[in-house]
Amino acid sequence: MRSFSRRQLTFVPLGLAVAVVAALTTASAGNASAGKLVDGAPSTATPNIQNGAVYAIAHVGDKIVVGGTFTEAADRGSSTTLTRNHVLAFDASTGKIDADFAPSLDGVVYTLRRGPDDHSVYVGGAFKTVDGKNDHALALLDTDTGKPVSGFKNPVLNGSVGTMAKHDGRLLLGGAFTTVSGQPRGGFASVDQKSGSLDSYLDLTVSGHHNYKGEPGQAEGAVGVTKLDVSPDGKTMVAVGNFTKVDGRARDQIVRIDLGPSHASVDDDWATSVYEPTCNTKSFDSYVRDVRFSPGGSYFVVVATGGAGALATTDSHCDAATRFDTSSSGSDVRPAWTDYTGVDSLYAVAVTDTAVYVSGHERWLNNPGGHDSAGPGAVPRPGVGALDPRTGVPLSWNPGRNPRGVGAKALLVTPDGLYVGSDTDYIGDHRYERGKIAYFPLSGGRSVPEEATGSLPGKVYLAHSDGKPFYRSFDGSKPGAKHSAVGAGNWANVRGAFMVSGTLYYGNTNGYLYRRGFDGRTFGSYATVDPYDDPDWSDVQTGSGQTYRGEVPSFYSELSDVTGMTYRHGKVYYVLGSRPGLYSRSFSPQSGVVGADETKVSSMARWKTSGGMFVNGDNLYFASRTSGNLYRTAWSGGKPDGSVTTVSGPGVDGKGWKNTALFLLATG
Repeated sequence: MRSFSRRQLTFVPLGLAVAVVAALTTASAGNASAGKLVDGAPSTATPNIQNGAVYAIAHVGDKIVVGGTFTEAADRGSSTTLTRNHVLAFDASTGKIDADFAPSLDGVVYTLRRGPDDHSVYVGGAFKTVDGKNDHALALLDTDTGKPVSGFKNPVLNGSVGTMAKHDGRLLLGGAFTTVSGQPRGGFASVDQKSGSLDSYLDLTVSGHHNYKGEPGQAEGAVGVTKLDVSPDGKTMVAVGNFTKVDGRARDQIVRIDLGPSHASVDDDWATSVYEPTCNTKSFDSYVRDVRFSPGGSYFVVVATGGAGALATTDSHCDAATRFDTSSSGSDVRPAWTDYTGVDSLYAVAVTDTAVYVSGHERWLNNPGGHDSAGPGAVPRPGVGALDPRTGVPLSWNPGRNPRGVGAKALLVTPDGLYVGSDTDYIGDHRYERGKIAYFPLSGGRSVPEEATGSLPGKVYLAHSDGKPFYRSFDGSKPGAKHSAVGAGNWANVRGAFMVSGTLYYGNTNGYLYRRGFDGRTFGSYATVDPYDDPDWSDVQTGSGQTYRGEVPSFYSELSDVTGMTYRHGKVYYVLGSRPGLYSRSFSPQSGVVGADETKVSSMARWKTSGGMFVNGDNLYFASRTSGNLYRTAWSGGKPDGSVTTVSGPGVDGKGWKNTALFLLATG
């Protein structure tokens, strides 16, 4: 795979004055409503945590509560060190540490949740005491005083609490414990939110090591539940952790649970083998690390570590973010998409309508072909990144964390932004000092507007082999007269084109992808599309013997062979002269990133001689390079579906719809 330098990618041969492929728009998850990514520059409204790491973050009233392994912190700009044993609170507006909230815990905090009101917080972890008094891994603290809330009787757990969620008056617990208040509870439990009294609602038992079988050299970890999340409608919970069975049913590292009115039970209609393969058996007993539902509940995303992800010879989902659609069911549910890092850990995930935010110590995303290196399609995303919810392709948000440390293990979305908790002190390449906690406000972030791909009646632009572009009106059945496309330049070297929301995208025989603005009257200047070479990161050393420079996808090497392209709902569809078929790759107009993997969508014989194409509603229109005809076929589920109809012929000149590029005007 070739690696393009910035100098190479900004060179365009004379005669290629019209080129395009950029990134300006993408739809939000589940709908096409406009959204925003959080700002890439962190706010100053956070304190500096001076040691340890952050594992949990909660938004409670006007405060942010943080938990982890730390013992010291300071207000921003202050040299006064404050003792804060594993938990602290600060003002969400100013970032000033709360002087009155200073409980002392004797062990790590893994999880936090807002309490029954805006003045309390549930704290879970591996601690045994709060302020010297026994609490056994779970406490409800007053966020104004830092003292335990009266009336909440802390249940006694014989192991750690790793995760919590609130549901129907109960606090649902997951962790590495086998008893709660003297009653058997194998990794799951539920208690009353106000009293702390144990009940029998969530008494499922997890068992079995994912990896450890007692053999020498195998990693051994505690069996239990690492993370859980409840769907917005309160009907479903997904939990991940180190287990192979839940209540005797085979469920390897992930289980979906029905939250009934009186009792929780394993969902017998949902299972997956995705996490059955082992990763690095010497380092990881289990490797799934976090799970979060989307705001609308239509899907959930799982992130994993593992040390052996992205190997083409396995079905491994190690070191990756993976989306599952909530509506899917069966004995082996397959993911909607997976984004691989190339053998770097992901630890946390947070989901908004616009983006799936992930964090860890990853160097790249979109990297299924990489193995501790940047493979074809890899884009630099040091320690934190954002993915398109529809496809898993990285969006443009790329603040980065250098150094990356062990990783960022806590993400929290609030109505106004995103908090990232880690074990390091800088955002960017040593640019913004943010000790272990950083906040990225929504204000100032990049817009992710709706996508417009044009509609009929409209204008269709194309060029014959002479490279002279023109357009004609078209209503779906009858073309209008030809008109020159003034200012478009020569298209002799253009190979395939499409428009999204006023931006023209196209390939070239030189193997580059370009973008160019076009409002239906004036063509803007062109630019190469190379998000794989981020100027902020391409020359920065990763600490592992290379820079963060990514690699263009294999699609770039195919561009000289492309005979037609179009775009629809997060994917670019294309045909090739030398390889019959209709192919697709994920594509983000917002970032310009092309998915690393190719899918064959259709094997219809006509693709062998087809040229430019576009989708309008439920129909795909495509031209023939040999006959000059324009054809139509039904379009459904992201592929052609049905018989082919001839819409328009070659005309008196015999050229008709023959083209090197064809697109439907889309200025939306």
